[in-house]
Amino acid sequence: MGKFKNLGIILTTTAFSVGVLAPISQASANAKEPSERIEIQLAASEIKVTKSMLIKKLRALFPEEFNFVADNEFNSGGGHFYREDTTVRYDLNFHKTVNGKDVYGGFTFKGEDLELENFHYQPADIAEAVYPAKYLENEAKKIAQDFLKKFENTENYKLRDDGFNYNMQINRPLSQPITYSFVYSPTYNNVLIGDQSISIEVLANGEITGMYRNTESISKATFDSLNQKKSEEEIVAQVRDNLAVELRYYVDYSTDQRKMKLVYMPVTGFNGVHALTGQWQTTNGFSAQVPKTKSAEKISSQPLPPRKSGMTAAEAEELAKTLLKVDEDKAKLTIEMVDERENDNGETIYTINYTYMYNNGGSGSSFEINKATGEIVQYHDLKRDFTNTDKTNSISKEAALAKAVDYLKQWAPSYLHEYSMPIGDPVYDEYSKDYYFSFPRIVNGIAVVGDEINVGVGYDGSLRSLFINKLKIDNWPSVGQVIPVDKAKEAYSKALTLQLQYAKQDTEGKQHYDLVYAPTYNGSLENQIDAISGEWLYQVGDTKEKPVISHPTAANELNYLVNQNVLEVKDLANFNADAAVTKGEALKILLKSLTYGYFGNGDGEKQSFNNIDKNHPLYGVVEQAVKMGVLQPANQFALDETLTRQDLAVWTVKILQLENVAKYKDIYKLNFADATSIDPAYTGYIALASGMGLIDAQQNNFNATKSVSYADLAVSTVRLAKAIQESNVDRNFYY
Repeated sequence: MGKFKNLGIILTTTAFSVGVLAPISQASANAKEPSERIEIQLAASEIKVTKSMLIKKLRALFPEEFNFVADNEFNSGGGHFYREDTTVRYDLNFHKTVNGKDVYGGFTFKGEDLELENFHYQPADIAEAVYPAKYLENEAKKIAQDFLKKFENTENYKLRDDGFNYNMQINRPLSQPITYSFVYSPTYNNVLIGDQSISIEVLANGEITGMYRNTESISKATFDSLNQKKSEEEIVAQVRDNLAVELRYYVDYSTDQRKMKLVYMPVTGFNGVHALTGQWQTTNGFSAQVPKTKSAEKISSQPLPPRKSGMTAAEAEELAKTLLKVDEDKAKLTIEMVDERENDNGETIYTINYTYMYNNGGSGSSFEINKATGEIVQYHDLKRDFTNTDKTNSISKEAALAKAVDYLKQWAPSYLHEYSMPIGDPVYDEYSKDYYFSFPRIVNGIAVVGDEINVGVGYDGSLRSLFINKLKIDNWPSVGQVIPVDKAKEAYSKALTLQLQYAKQDTEGKQHYDLVYAPTYNGSLENQIDAISGEWLYQVGDTKEKPVISHPTAANELNYLVNQNVLEVKDLANFNADAAVTKGEALKILLKSLTYGYFGNGDGEKQSFNNIDKNHPLYGVVEQAVKMGVLQPANQFALDETLTRQDLAVWTVKILQLENVAKYKDIYKLNFADATSIDPAYTGYIALASGMGLIDAQQNNFNATKSVSYADLAVSTVRLAKAIQESNVDRNFYY
């Protein structure tokens, strides 16, 4: 391939391929962590693909979709490859303004044939993708299937229905477009190749807006024979006999806002069973012995002092020089900048940007230090990119773990009393010979899935990576109300089925696919039981008829809000949609429709109303409304009063950021029959809310002081979301 220049290295993450796609629960138990993909730029002299060649390929795949982008409006980057994947890739992108809105797209082509590997596209007009959408899911599926046919050798691909890459639309702001996601995997002998897939995203207006292809050629691969597999009944019994479940705190990242759940999940330590031998599939291969996870054991039984209290920027730079130091004959280190920022937890973080220059090129990255403690919270070793070393005598797993603990005590001691030693095996990277350990956080004696310290140790014992993302969570679900563990285990046992897949282990140069039974629960590879309600978190392929709300004018809107978790109704059969809604309930419905539905309790120090402190269930909602300008701080907020139509007019106008227009009440004329009875202070708000179609008149009367019903609010909420999307003001609401 010639010489390469490692210019502009970009850090990304990709999951280790272990053959089958392990459920989230088991992946955590196995310490299955992502590895870094280092993007290495191709030397200019090696680039053989031009921008015009990429545009020609794009036009062939999308003959009509991107005609509004001229050839000179595209940009292309130089080719790049990865250390573990030398296939060269080329990027093409555009960004322009259409009708006052940003439109952009990015495309990656790989290999000599310039096969489209992935793309993303943000169109200008998404009005028909917001409820009520132009296309339903089944119609969008047909669009995705037609798009799949554009690619060669996809005749044997099947749509996955096992919950992999589960498309979570719940808790999405209603002003955001509805997107359908479909995942297809290739098959051999009509059996899924579990670690390969093509995912396609379709907007509800019918436009394809994303695709990612994770496939490779199987022309030289060999496959286990189906004729030699054990029966599904035998393997089901084997899995059931070794099934164990435990409580876990689970960080739900299905939306842009994290939520903490208390769940039961399998802690078996295996991802599947070899269909021919009956051996257990683990993160690092097959084992005759059933793998067991360890009990939680704190790294440090007592809190340790921080590494350096109150670190200055100058001290952070000096630490960087020490940590990143290399022999001058190998590379020249340059500290580019020490930046200071605040993270999501309100902590001040130093970001140190640096580069190494060597021979024909260079590489650069950054790492992060907590200002208050002087401890490293994010680091990745780049020195191996230009250091050629002999990996013959690699460190053992036990020695690597000891090194990982030593590094934590050296660089992040104050965290260690809250985190456990690994409860499962590390990931071993066959390519780099590195070990990746996961140290889970422990709260109330329970491991937290999604809050771990990750440490990479090199074959020579060096620190390869360190990543800490301790979550700031004020309220942890209580274990006092959980269902018994025996009941959860019984539910898992009853829901257990097996999915037959072909799986290729993550071993260098291996071309054989093993036949593996992957456990699914309630039809999903990724599933847990809510430990408090006892319900499954995912209902994949649920065909049960769901109860619906009947109403002569607002049935569609009411059921849409229920399905999106905006409107909470405990008893749908007896729900009265014409009942008056209180201000507190209405505020919660409106804010959940505009945001990702996560409000938390903040730091609890701010209190805008005397009657709503941090212990009040609507504290987070109310403070969010104040932050958004919907409410103004005052002595009291009458949560239990019914919402009036004039109140709703004020709230909707403020949400649309039109208050400065509404306050000029003298320029508006209300044409309602009861206009003279309307308080002049509400004139502008009512005029705008009515004129924009957010609130309908009632027989030519506005009835300003009349109570708003759930049905009325549902209709106005859906219309408001549409207005927000059209006016492009919702970017301020995603808290």
